[in-house]
Amino acid sequence: MSSKKIIILGGTGAIGSCLAQKIKTLDYDPIIIAKSKNSLEKISEKINCEYFECDVLESEKLEKIINSFKNDIYGLAYCVGSINLKPLKLTKYSDFIESFKINAHGTINSIKATQSSLSNNNGSILLFSTIAVKQGFVNHSVVSTAKGALEGLTLSLAAELAPKIRVNCIAPSLTDSKMSQNLIKNDNIKKAIEIMHPIPKIGTGNDFAEIGAYLLSKNNNWITGQILHIDGGRSSLRIKA
Repeated sequence: MSSKKIIILGGTGAIGSCLAQKIKTLDYDPIIIAKSKNSLEKISEKINCEYFECDVLESEKLEKIINSFKNDIYGLAYCVGSINLKPLKLTKYSDFIESFKINAHGTINSIKATQSSLSNNNGSILLFSTIAVKQGFVNHSVVSTAKGALEGLTLSLAAELAPKIRVNCIAPSLTDSKMSQNLIKNDNIKKAIEIMHPIPKIGTGNDFAEIGAYLLSKNNNWITGQILHIDGGRSSLRIKA
């Protein structure tokens, strides 16, 4: 196994698992971390990588896991997220706080835990936002607020940690994942969402794996502070109805 480790939080999700598989082909060892032991075991066996069961909000446990690879960490991918969609008038203060904890606070703790090793190894950080930060969507105030903070963090840390650590963020459109199943399980709704994209389909984990692995690897030596919209053109293009 390689001594070059890339930590993938949310490594059992659609994006995280595909990213781990791609990283494996680039002479890095993905270390996948997630809450579900069953899913971790299946993915670990499939791609032959180490795994750890941990909630990203268990900061002390997470730091202990990361510290066990402290000198060998070359990359960090935070692929954890949440979908909490509701009208503003139905939201509670706790909705925003919980979303911020999962999407932003967990990211901050992870970066702080890996910063020293990433700096020593001229490493890279990859975060994941959402198209809904750039393009306003109804009922997205909770998730957009948290992910908007994440995009601000990307720019701030890219400046602060340069030139030792590169920091970038991918902002996907709706992706076929465990979190999105309630939205796309109805074929008619799924089709309606697909045709909103100039390239009419729902995203998959593989749509982000190649570029994500590149951004995390040594091949990326001049890209930092970028928010990349991988979204089938939805955030920037308009097509005829």
